[in-house]
Amino acid sequence: MLSLYLSLGLLSTLWSYKPTYSFFMSFEKMAFIAIFFSLLLMPRTFLSTERTWVMIMFGTLVFNWVAPRLMGQQGLVAHDLQEGSCAAMAFSYCMGEYFSAKVVTPQRMAMLRTVAILCLVFLFSSTSGGANVSAALGFSVALLVSGKVLWGVLLLVAGGAFYVFEDLFDRIFGLLMQGKSERDIQSATGRTAIWSAMMPLADEKPMLGWGYASIERLMSDTGIMHLTDIHNNYYGAYGGTGLVGVILLAIHQISALIAAFRRLVRPGMAGVLSAIACGTLNGYSYGFLAGKTAIISVFYIGFVALIFVYSYTEVDHE
Repeated sequence: MLSLYLSLGLLSTLWSYKPTYSFFMSFEKMAFIAIFFSLLLMPRTFLSTERTWVMIMFGTLVFNWVAPRLMGQQGLVAHDLQEGSCAAMAFSYCMGEYFSAKVVTPQRMAMLRTVAILCLVFLFSSTSGGANVSAALGFSVALLVSGKVLWGVLLLVAGGAFYVFEDLFDRIFGLLMQGKSERDIQSATGRTAIWSAMMPLADEKPMLGWGYASIERLMSDTGIMHLTDIHNNYYGAYGGTGLVGVILLAIHQISALIAAFRRLVRPGMAGVLSAIACGTLNGYSYGFLAGKTAIISVFYIGFVALIFVYSYTEVDHE
């Protein structure tokens, strides 16, 4: 279904406000689907496939964290939505697989544990509230599907309690989101203003939108707001591909979660389900499937590909 949604994006070139941009952004994501299927089907066994994927994720996170700091663009702690979002998905995967423990080898468990810990460092240093909340959901799912239902439920209840005890919620989020005011936190750092400004334009073309990933360009060119991202997959899908795109995107995400859940007996699927749940929630603060291609887009596409790859990969125990 992801390919169908992106095919609509490709087709939207015919009516897009920015035809070449819509074509490139949708084609680029479809190309990554093909690349990951080719790459992840090359290893012969589950452990070698997983090792390849985890090392791709880990190498990307390390490079993305180190490079801007070596160039002096960021301090040790700096707001980086892409880094935080990707670290959240990688952490969720590692926790899902570590706790489900369907294939246990000393090397594998050490790898999952080490990468998960380092992902937490990347996550907290990114100061992204959306990524931290998404990681908490991914961790909860990891606990639930690994049979640790009590701990999973307790974590979900703790998350719900934040909404009851607003002072505690604001205090903790203030620590996670350094440099942001209370108004920033309550308005999702201006995201609600973006969505409010976008909707009148999107409502002008409600069925098929202004073209995949083009609503941001339209808002920038007309001087409404200078944007690179709508910061929400569904708002972005509505503005770019209309109600048809929103429906296809929703069907994809629901079907991906169901497909991973139905295959939980297979090694790798607990981690994939946790990561996709994390990414789905994070899509409410980052339009990584409806706008420009970012590293979280690449991570998410890789996890979707793994649903198929892990379903047929030979299970080994080294």
